[in-house]
Amino acid sequence: MKIIPLKKDYLLSGSCIDEVSSDLQEFLDSIGTQRKNAIASRLTVENILLDWQEHFGQDTVFTYTKNRFLGKPFITLSVKGEAFNPLEKDDDDFGDFSSSLIQNNDYTPSYNYSKGVNTITMRFSKKEMNPIWKLLIAIVAAVIFSLSKKAIPDSAIVFLKDNILNPLYNTFLGIMATVEIPLVFFSITSGIIGIGDSTTFGRIGRKLVLRFLAVILAFTSIAGVVCGAIFIHFEGDANITAIVTGGIDLLLDIIPKSLIDPFTSGNTMQIVIIAILIGITLVVLGEKAKTLSTLTYEANRLIIHITALISKLLPVFIFIVFLNMIWSGNIHLFINMWKPILAYILIILALISVKFARVVIKEKVKPMVLIKKMLPTFLIGFGTASSTAANGECSDSLHRLMGVNNRFVEFGQPVGSTVFMPSTAINFIVCSIYMANYYDVHTSLTWLVIAVLLSSFVAIATPPVAGGAIAAYSIIFSQLGIPTDALAIVVAIDILFDFIATGFDGSFLQLELIKQADENNMLNVDILRK
Repeated sequence: MKIIPLKKDYLLSGSCIDEVSSDLQEFLDSIGTQRKNAIASRLTVENILLDWQEHFGQDTVFTYTKNRFLGKPFITLSVKGEAFNPLEKDDDDFGDFSSSLIQNNDYTPSYNYSKGVNTITMRFSKKEMNPIWKLLIAIVAAVIFSLSKKAIPDSAIVFLKDNILNPLYNTFLGIMATVEIPLVFFSITSGIIGIGDSTTFGRIGRKLVLRFLAVILAFTSIAGVVCGAIFIHFEGDANITAIVTGGIDLLLDIIPKSLIDPFTSGNTMQIVIIAILIGITLVVLGEKAKTLSTLTYEANRLIIHITALISKLLPVFIFIVFLNMIWSGNIHLFINMWKPILAYILIILALISVKFARVVIKEKVKPMVLIKKMLPTFLIGFGTASSTAANGECSDSLHRLMGVNNRFVEFGQPVGSTVFMPSTAINFIVCSIYMANYYDVHTSLTWLVIAVLLSSFVAIATPPVAGGAIAAYSIIFSQLGIPTDALAIVVAIDILFDFIATGFDGSFLQLELIKQADENNMLNVDILRK
């Protein structure tokens, strides 16, 4: 449905707040927002306006705006006056709810104060066609078009491949290459600023985020070892001396020699190191570098929006990939992807079973009771491949059905949905190892360490938009020496991986938040056990 732009002034009175709330509900319904996300957004807006009413008075004028930016629907609320952030829920344990990490989520408001105006912005995800239908349409179109090969001379087929299909394929990869380096750099830098700022994250908040990162690294390492044992034969690290030498070479290689070379050469590991160092530096400088930190946040948001726009070309890219496979007689490469898919599913099931069992034993909750409470979030994520669609159900079930303190959910769920993507990281490491084996890439224990680190960091930096994984695979494969041809195979099947990863990432997050809430005495076990 077409969004009609609106910018209108209201008083901070009860009737005007109700009017804006009703208009917002209609707005969210028109873009197909899930019911629980719509209710949560409406309540958030009402609370913001009521806080402003209490602070500024009901005779104060505020401006309500709704529109779209780069195809993404949003609303803004603004009021003139002294700085007053209604999103601040600053405490010693969690920190400020208006943290940049939390603000990067859809449906989560962000605050800004400039030139005497307080502004709240909320971005939303409009309802789009299910990605699996896009994949199927692209595949069917490629199959139908491929049938024309019998009626087209071989010379014409060669002409089409050399002058249309291959150039379009390379152009798409080139476009993704232009955003992949800034994507990793700005995402990690802004993440470090958010995690490290003591005025933003409190004791529990920082502990929770660091725990998310540690679990991702641990799970990716386990998956790397398992897949490495299944798919590849390590070469080069035959003895202790070789392993130590390889480790030293790895350490020296990831240390950047200058600030410019990693960006021009595309050395992802060095870019990660530079991003971490700059992020830490900005944290140490604090208010002295506030402007630069803000620019980093906005640059990261811009890159994510650009990636989302590029991703709209994904069906065309998949069509080209499949048509090339069929015409070249290489469709068996796609069919053989059942092997990494099966390995991926088995690893995910094993890891989540262990985590599930620990929660069941520790909290003394019946397995079927916990499964029943977790299942709706999993099904939404698995059925839509959208973490945004599952956010409302995830938050609601954590607090209402699992007994996690609302403040803990309010902070942990949006941050976790941004940085806690263990299933995605495992996806990257499984595909990397399988493709390295398929293309006979030289591998070693040093290579595996790099693969684990890259998969972990890039999973955190990958934006939750269709097509974001293409940039991620491109970064990882180029660093690991895997041919570009592997992208065509992986990207074609990535949509299936995405459905699986989104479903299980939501389940991993729920189990992790239950565990961390218990350790911080913020879990009502009586509710969890019902």
